[in-house]
Amino acid sequence: MKKINKKKLIVRILELLVIIVTIILTPIAIKYATMTRGYDAVGGEYLLPILAIIIILIIETIYEESEDKKNNKKSKNK
Repeated sequence: MKKINKKKLIVRILELLVIIVTIILTPIAIKYATMTRGYDAVGGEYLLPILAIIIILIIETIYEESEDKKNNKKSKNK
């Protein structure tokens, strides 16, 4: 039986949710900004995918640091 790392699974699900929300939210934000301005322009709404990448990188960093701490505690106990 394969051992499942629950923490890693949760991290992957969170990252997938961030990607899905970004895919849904970006076109809505672009359409809303265009309606509000009254003309086509490039603004901050186009930075939403970059914000999603930053969030994913932060989640990955937190996960990796917690794994490093866990591995360090195991090595100190031996």
